[in-house]
Amino acid sequence: MDNIFLLKLFLSFIVGSFWITTGTVLAEKHGTKIGGLVAGLPSTILISLFFIAWTQSTRVAVEATTIVPIIGGINCLFIVAYIFLLRINFWLALSGSLLVWLLFSSALVLVKFSSLTLSLIAYICLLIISYYVVERKLQIKSESGKKIRYTSSIMIFRGLFSGFIISLAVVLAKIGGPLLGGMFAMFPAMFISTLFITYFAHGASFSSAVMKASILGAISVVIYGVAVRYTYLPFGLWAGTFISIIISYGGAFLVHHFIAGKAA
Repeated sequence: MDNIFLLKLFLSFIVGSFWITTGTVLAEKHGTKIGGLVAGLPSTILISLFFIAWTQSTRVAVEATTIVPIIGGINCLFIVAYIFLLRINFWLALSGSLLVWLLFSSALVLVKFSSLTLSLIAYICLLIISYYVVERKLQIKSESGKKIRYTSSIMIFRGLFSGFIISLAVVLAKIGGPLLGGMFAMFPAMFISTLFITYFAHGASFSSAVMKASILGAISVVIYGVAVRYTYLPFGLWAGTFISIIISYGGAFLVHHFIAGKAA
């Protein structure tokens, strides 16, 4: 295993540990809307696309972004499946939502999906439908923060578990090709870690509320992928990444203040 990939794996573990632990703590302290917003910010995709560009080329990374929006839509379906099945059993919810993600995502790779326009249209449709279902049909309500006594063992467990899930997604993204790389760059590693931690710490309703907020929070991930598509080639890897992060975080700010702030 080459040194650059080991560096990628190490960075993904550190970023994943910090990001998800921070997100769950913010959700506990300030409510599920904030936690969902943080959980939805770019992490796996940022690392994956950066290292695809670094180890292969910026053009390959740009090709990988074609599938990003539609996989973002499938991530929304992942959340809907989790919340729906959680009413029955956690392990059924986790396995069922993962199965939904794998089936739809793999189908896109098998047909060699290659249209950014269709990718964006599919994402917008799936985003709207998914949020409508969890908001109106499943009637998931946001929850306020909870008083938690944080111990070193709790924080270490969250960090290690989160880092492992994110690193696993990065390993899978190395399997091959821009399309498969784009697919696993959008693997819901953040969501899996977040739902696991929130469910076992606070129960089904709190976990469902955080995941509902993540549907909107993850808009910034898709924004990041699209921004990379139009910044990596003209500006280069480092400047393109920086610009894409700024654009993505700007999108997250707008989502929080104009959409998530009005959601129930």
